[in-house]
Amino acid sequence: MRTREQFLSERATGIGGSDAAKVLGISPYGGPLSVFMDKTGRNAETEMNEAIEMGIELEDTVARVFTRRTGLKVARINKLMRHPDYPWMIANIDRRIVGENKGLECKTAHFMKGKQWDDDELPSEYFCQVQHYMSVMGWSTCWIAALIGGQRFKYKEVIRNDEFIAAMIDAEREFWHEYVLKDIAPIAIWCDDINSMFPRDDEAELLPASGDDFSLLGKLLNLQQESQGLGREIDGLKNQLRQRIGAHSGIDGIATWKRNKDATETDWKAIAYELGVSNELINKHTETRPGARVLRLKKLMKNEEAA
Repeated sequence: MRTREQFLSERATGIGGSDAAKVLGISPYGGPLSVFMDKTGRNAETEMNEAIEMGIELEDTVARVFTRRTGLKVARINKLMRHPDYPWMIANIDRRIVGENKGLECKTAHFMKGKQWDDDELPSEYFCQVQHYMSVMGWSTCWIAALIGGQRFKYKEVIRNDEFIAAMIDAEREFWHEYVLKDIAPIAIWCDDINSMFPRDDEAELLPASGDDFSLLGKLLNLQQESQGLGREIDGLKNQLRQRIGAHSGIDGIATWKRNKDATETDWKAIAYELGVSNELINKHTETRPGARVLRLKKLMKNEEAA
């Protein structure tokens, strides 16, 4: 059995199934930059969070229920697999279907994600993951089974899509050779956390502005103005609905306008003072969190706008 440290070390040697959707820019959990940081050791995962831990613990349960409901026997593949032609394509497979050219991916999902599994639906990041696995393993199909909210069980057979796989391989090849191997960070996209790459402003001096910088700033400011205008229009339409609802709780099939439950907040510092706790003891148990980096845009001057 591989240790988690061995698993993480091996994962850095190529692009895995869970990386595929991020490289393609269609995962809600990160983009190409986050994968680049993992593969180059800039943001290596060392600790297991609770979601990952429970997913690993429940993997056997998901596999057993799948076998019970489908009659398909499964077996572990407890080693890293590589594509025969593209060694930078790797796979950590949950299970293979015994006697068939197929696999099984086991998932646990939050109950709020349940609708993504309805009918023939499948989260896009999981579709990419199993297509990646089918490419590495040469499988014709791959089953995916999910325990949703600890109560619902869904399983689906995903068919190999060679056209999608070809496009995915091209994107992964470019990412691995042009960014990872050359140690050049890709451009961050909407789901990338740029703050994790540059958490602090260690350099005090300001960079000199270029023409491209002013062009980027102008686009940002224009979009901000447009979004502010849309925000006001949206607020106006919402107020029309509120006025129509009045003292009622909503409009059937349209909207509700109800009060949330009252929130409570305890001032523990004040309680400590009333109990006679010293400032030294309070300070001892007071944690200072580092401030986040904030991007503040400067207003363009008229002569800059003309330029």
